[in-house]
Amino acid sequence: MESPEKSSKPIPSAVLNPISLELLVSLATGPLLLGLVGGKVISEVFRDIGQLSEEVFRGDRLPLLKFPIPSTPAPDTLNND
Repeated sequence: MESPEKSSKPIPSAVLNPISLELLVSLATGPLLLGLVGGKVISEVFRDIGQLSEEVFRGDRLPLLKFPIPSTPAPDTLNND
């Protein structure tokens, strides 16, 4: 039986080539920057939506409602003993 070290295939030299690594890094930079900028924009949008919802629920712009005042019995009619 062969040892696992001898049966493993050697890594091709093209994978370790510095030019290909630079190419991979340069190709990955664009999507990474777009993701960071997009994440920042999305977080600002959600923050603005949260502030707008607070303005709606704060009640400054809600109409005043007139509730009927319940009639309460006079204090002298409570104890008619």
